[in-house]
Amino acid sequence: MTCERYMAMTPSDPAVDPATGPAFSFGLFADSHYAEKVYGNRHCRDSLDKLRDCIADFNARNLPMAVNLGDSIDAVADKAMELRFLAAVREVTATFHGERVTVLGNHDLVTLTKEEFLRLYGAREPAYHSFDRQGFHFVVLDGNCRQDGSDFTPGNFHWDDAWISEAQMAWLARDMEIHRNMPVIVFTHENLDDRLWNDLPDPHLVRNAPAVRRIFERHGNVRAVFQGHHHDGPCATLRGIPYIGSAAMVVGPGRENNAYAVVSLESDGAITVEGFGRHRTLRIAAPSRDA
Repeated sequence: MTCERYMAMTPSDPAVDPATGPAFSFGLFADSHYAEKVYGNRHCRDSLDKLRDCIADFNARNLPMAVNLGDSIDAVADKAMELRFLAAVREVTATFHGERVTVLGNHDLVTLTKEEFLRLYGAREPAYHSFDRQGFHFVVLDGNCRQDGSDFTPGNFHWDDAWISEAQMAWLARDMEIHRNMPVIVFTHENLDDRLWNDLPDPHLVRNAPAVRRIFERHGNVRAVFQGHHHDGPCATLRGIPYIGSAAMVVGPGRENNAYAVVSLESDGAITVEGFGRHRTLRIAAPSRDA
């Protein structure tokens, strides 16, 4: 996969073209995996400080919305311990001055049900939902389902066997039809693009991703899909739709290895992703008038 429609920005480039200006901007972060442990390149115990810096920056910029792309906490077997980690993350994210949007990640469900996690995190919406802000339609998806459509539940799922349920697919098709004349931005944890890993489908993809993409492609109004889960934050453009991966906050020690972004949806349809720390910076051109 390539990013042929993406233009990497240099530090000297303006974040937003002043001739168009942002119609709406929001903060974005993924995969904080907070826990009191370190393994591999995941410095879970450092994520709380990274998250504090991220939220403080969002507040300093007066952003109206912050999006968490999932895996707020890391997997531990002890539910009481996970509850302490979740409470610590909620305490930090609750300091954000604007609206908070929550996407469920697979690590969030190791000892907690979806309802428990969302309630204890302070989310006001169900696992999948949609909403409108400033002329844009936002869709939050939940890839934490088994093939039969049942929810991931503690001890009863495999992270690499994730699906968008049939009920959710039917809802998505109706939602996209209703909002066919609005630009759409999608948020998901598990990935929806198309790539290989060791000559097999990448396990970070939901198993029925092609069917989900066909719904996206039906009306030609999906401007971008923002994804977590894959810690490198890969990006791809498929049939004109950018799939933008967010680098994981948890990777690397110390605050200097943070990763988050500010996304600006511009008036002409262009999108700027201004990355901080290890997060990439991108500018996606406005859709062609001939498209």
